[in-house]
Amino acid sequence: MWSMTSPGGTMMALQWIEDEFTTLELGDKRLNKRAAIIVEQISSVAASPPEACEVSSALEATYRFMNNVRTEPKAILEAHHAATIQRIAQRETVILAQDTTVVDLTKPNCQVKGAGPLENNNKYGFFFHPLYAIDTDGIALGLVDEVVWIRDPIRDDLTRKERKAIRRQDAYEEKESCRWLEMFQSGEQIARANPATHFVHVADSESEIYELLLEIEDQAENHDFVLRVGQNRAIVSQDDQTTTVDDLLSKCEVLAEREVIVSQRVSMICDETRPRRKARDARNAKISIRATAVTLKGPSRPGGRLPSVTLNVIEAVELDPPEGEDSIRWVLFTSLPIDSIVQIERAIQYYASRWGIELFFKTLKSGFGIEKLKYETIEGYLTAASLMFIAAWRVEHIKQAARVDGSASCEKYFEANEWKPAYMVANKSKQLPVTAPSMGEFTLMLAKLGGYQNKKSQGPPGSTTIWRGLRKMEAYRDAYLAFGLS
Repeated sequence: MWSMTSPGGTMMALQWIEDEFTTLELGDKRLNKRAAIIVEQISSVAASPPEACEVSSALEATYRFMNNVRTEPKAILEAHHAATIQRIAQRETVILAQDTTVVDLTKPNCQVKGAGPLENNNKYGFFFHPLYAIDTDGIALGLVDEVVWIRDPIRDDLTRKERKAIRRQDAYEEKESCRWLEMFQSGEQIARANPATHFVHVADSESEIYELLLEIEDQAENHDFVLRVGQNRAIVSQDDQTTTVDDLLSKCEVLAEREVIVSQRVSMICDETRPRRKARDARNAKISIRATAVTLKGPSRPGGRLPSVTLNVIEAVELDPPEGEDSIRWVLFTSLPIDSIVQIERAIQYYASRWGIELFFKTLKSGFGIEKLKYETIEGYLTAASLMFIAAWRVEHIKQAARVDGSASCEKYFEANEWKPAYMVANKSKQLPVTAPSMGEFTLMLAKLGGYQNKKSQGPPGSTTIWRGLRKMEAYRDAYLAFGLS
């Protein structure tokens, strides 16, 4: 046991961190222990190492750890992957979501050595593309795989058109888009190794690559997918008039109409015009649902035309959107059955679970400030990021557990020496309840400690307020143990 000194002189760590690092092997037990200490420090204060470490010796040890050639991010994350698989094994169905986020490390005065260009040679950072496990209640289970890459410098001597022509000539395996297929195949391998769980792979429209769709021909029996369509593909048709997926859907009958809640979206770009990226307000929407089987015509490739593939397609489109708003439309390719409206709605719901990976990215950036860490080299930065990925997952896990497993005892997710001091501070009393509060009650206490006002106009506590509450909870726990109150 690690991480802090108890009154008896033994070293103690949070149980969840021990569970994540059960299989961690960095070649030195001291490095294993230091990894656990740093994750707890990140969970407490994640803005930067100087703020996270209480004393200069701890800060120095943290920097030594990040710059040690033996502390590879791959080894750190593989231990977390193993712990995630253990959580997955307890579920009948698990969603595997993949997506890409950009980690912008552009600094005003000193750039991170080894970082690569982003959209141009004036902005530097790296790309993070995880395979993220979520259960059917929306509770984050953790990462099971990931791809991290750094681009080569962009050739300024070529036009954008010339660079695009060169990329088109590259083999598919050499293109960045190959990450989608790589993670899809990783999900299939995980499914084959865990036959008792049904895996549903979900991804946004950027993943809709024909080579990936061909995987339907040789999927594991317990592995399916729901992918958002990125282009109106040509189809194999029995008549001369139905030529694309959209043509086919327009001829299908509406199977159901449903009321749904559309979430608010903030545009990341000023004056954005693309429908999928434009800002919008939250609203209630009525959608119509269609579904059918479709055979796609294989596209041409340098080596010849790819084979046709048959799969199912679902369309969910908003009826009568508000004036000035674009109609919401999802078109989804899936290997799941669509024989009933219940099955179709289940596939749509699986795809909607993809939002969990977006929340994970938000916690990394807005909550933990992953783009604000202070490391001179990309190697040190990626080691720190690998530990932060684990801490950010923990916040998302707690947040969603409070929403869907709120009646469970908080001791299902927290140790007694965590919830007890936080309870006393939140309630301004030394009197503890006979039984531990529920998960919903305790997470609300944490959120209030983190600044949540609990007004009627507010939604449930979000990642930032829970993260702030967890920071305070760890400080209260340290004091609680230091005074021998456990």
